[in-house]
Amino acid sequence: MEFGRAELSAIKDIDFSLPADGRITSRTLPGYPSPNGCKFHVGMGKWGRKEWVGEFYPPMTRERDFLTEYSKRLDSIELNAAFYSIPSPEDVRRWKENVKASGNKNFLFFPKVSRSISHIKRLEDCDFLVKIYLEAMAELGEYRGPSFLQVSDNFNPKYFESLKNFLESWPTGEKLFVEVRHSEWFSDTASRIKLFDLLAKHQVGSVMTDASARRDCLHMELPTPELFVRFIGNGGTHTDSDFLRVDEWVDRISSWIDNGLETVNFFCHQHDEVGSFELGAYVTEQVNKKLGAGLPSIPVS
Repeated sequence: MEFGRAELSAIKDIDFSLPADGRITSRTLPGYPSPNGCKFHVGMGKWGRKEWVGEFYPPMTRERDFLTEYSKRLDSIELNAAFYSIPSPEDVRRWKENVKASGNKNFLFFPKVSRSISHIKRLEDCDFLVKIYLEAMAELGEYRGPSFLQVSDNFNPKYFESLKNFLESWPTGEKLFVEVRHSEWFSDTASRIKLFDLLAKHQVGSVMTDASARRDCLHMELPTPELFVRFIGNGGTHTDSDFLRVDEWVDRISSWIDNGLETVNFFCHQHDEVGSFELGAYVTEQVNKKLGAGLPSIPVS
């Protein structure tokens, strides 16, 4: 993942502290814990990494078994494959069967809405594509989690009406999170208010992207009582600082749970993805230890 990559020489000068809660967060969270507690999902963005064999996957694991082995160790994944092209129902059913073979009944895919909808059509005149996308994702059955929509980096507040119309036509009952990246959504106060009020009105969640070179994407706005974090570490010699960043997230999540947060969806990335599973293992360890998440621990050799 290249988004938000900082030059290694600049990392030491970045303020990695989390910003204060956004305006809408205090409106969304009731101020007391949810009577149903908080549900947790920790995952990554890929399963098909051959270099993980012998470290994250058992020695000699075949490529066709990667997803099954992945879902024995983690309970969720960003389904980025759906972004590059809408998968066939046959492909989706195969992914479902691979997860079923793992025995993990709590596993969820979080599909990324196809770029044909978000980037090519730019949310305009795409009802038919949305229909095909949702029909394909329905094949995930019980392993289907919410979708997330990532609009292009140049999708700025001028396109607010396109986003508004899209969300108004998005089928009721299809849970969705939205990730925006253009800096004006965050720097322009009026645009920021309009965006998060729109998401709250339609009960659409917001994606928070924690990337070194784009601290503005850490808007800390919760239009729904559900958290979706895309955490991008720096890896290598900076792994320890990545862990410190995770620690601060755990503290903030603890505060939000006390005030009514209902779900935590935390996805771990590294720019080269090599050490993503180590990051996922650390997040899992900390939310289990400090927040009582009850997730299975992740073995890392």
